[in-house]
Amino acid sequence: MKNIFLIVLMLVVINACKQDPPPPNILFCISDDQSWAHTSFAGARELNTPAFDQVAANGIYFENAYTAAPSCAPSRAAILTGQDIYRLEEGGLLFGALPKKFPVFTHLLRENGYEIGYTGKGYAPAKMDMQDYYQSPLGKNYDSIKNEAPPGVYEVDYAANFKKFMQQKSDKPFFFWYGAIEPHRRYEPGIGPENGINPEQINVPGFLPDSAAIRRDIADYYFEIEWFDQHLQRMLDYLEAQGELENTIVVVTSDNGMPFPRAKATLYEYGTHMPLAVSWPAKIPAGRKVKNFVSFTDFGPTFLEVAGAQVPEQMTGQSLMGLLNSDKDGWVNPENNEVVTAIERHTYARRGGLPYPSRAIRQGDWVYIRNFEPDRWPAGGPDFKSPHQGIYGDVDRGLSRTWLLENQNEDNVEPYFQMAFGQRPAEELYNLSDDPYQLNNLSGNPEYQIKKMELSEALKEYLTETEDPRMQGEAPWDDYPYYFDDFPERFYLSPEERDSLVEGYWQ
Repeated sequence: MKNIFLIVLMLVVINACKQDPPPPNILFCISDDQSWAHTSFAGARELNTPAFDQVAANGIYFENAYTAAPSCAPSRAAILTGQDIYRLEEGGLLFGALPKKFPVFTHLLRENGYEIGYTGKGYAPAKMDMQDYYQSPLGKNYDSIKNEAPPGVYEVDYAANFKKFMQQKSDKPFFFWYGAIEPHRRYEPGIGPENGINPEQINVPGFLPDSAAIRRDIADYYFEIEWFDQHLQRMLDYLEAQGELENTIVVVTSDNGMPFPRAKATLYEYGTHMPLAVSWPAKIPAGRKVKNFVSFTDFGPTFLEVAGAQVPEQMTGQSLMGLLNSDKDGWVNPENNEVVTAIERHTYARRGGLPYPSRAIRQGDWVYIRNFEPDRWPAGGPDFKSPHQGIYGDVDRGLSRTWLLENQNEDNVEPYFQMAFGQRPAEELYNLSDDPYQLNNLSGNPEYQIKKMELSEALKEYLTETEDPRMQGEAPWDDYPYYFDDFPERFYLSPEERDSLVEGYWQ
């Protein structure tokens, strides 16, 4: 009997060892308005992001990660649904709404045994109190714990609220969304230099004039990136202390580019190219830099695959597990060398609330941009006041914008002003290896007509395959409501009535 008991015990142990490991936890960390170049891991001078650097060193740093749209809510909608924004109806717009007919990976994770929650900024800004639209795509909010934040910084203690979620959750695996408000504007003037960031050491992107005012503005932006990173560090330390870090996928990124002229709300690199580091100590090889192009639509399929859940057919993104599991650096899969980005309406910045519709394809070092309505003003109308920003309403208020507007007639400033606020041609073509700041549009150069045609056809093929209404000559975004809370009418009005209401906001 004793021998039989030992045999049975051994079989139980062997079977237990054969069981699949528990599904990983997922901590998804997303800052608000941060371009890819702005981490210390990427080499930004005067910027210290040790937590981001830790995740990158312990996992994978993606050199070519791209948001699906350079605007808050559309970017987040694309993450949640795994789909390009032009497939999401109102969900592809800022101050829109996300229809429930588009499945979100967070709810699918919950259906497959995950506990979900978030702190800070989730899917926003959007209207979330209508039937047939998502009210809470990220689960329960954890914002109750506050801290003494510096001026201009959100008072919620993100890290403490994450700890509260961890202490209250069950033994299920978790998905938690850490959505910082930072470094979204507005900034407390001078907070960067006051906290040791030297404006003189900052690298000013080539599409902005190198002035003292813009350097100070970037220093304030840097301070808020560091604030985001400090909370991330506390979360990582807590997970490690609880023994949870080993089997937690940590993703650190941002939703769209820096809130400066010619960056956020544009399809240029500083609007769409995002920081991205991913670690999973129990599973993926560490210390790698990967060049393959990654879209934010890829997050959903990736998380569903690791959770053992079915990926909906509607998702246009592709799982990143092949890249995560590889032990290679550089171009893990040389065939995966392109990514598509898009934008429709950002703010209500043109008469009738019309969008500035554009699509872009990045292929190797080349970027091709198609502007479908070049007669419109890309940064918002110069004679129309947005309820958010005033004239040129698709550029966030701040020191850099103000300085450019006040100095636009100076000879050495006027070219920068035109790049930021002026109209753009129907086609743009850039070679990033020679022109990293996209200052020289090659679309009209005879030498590059074949390259332009190749990229134009590749973009058209992708947009057609993924059913972009623009490929059928349709523009449903022109008529979607703009759910801005200051207007109880919710813009169920004619374009003329909408414009009158917006302009009355400034009276």
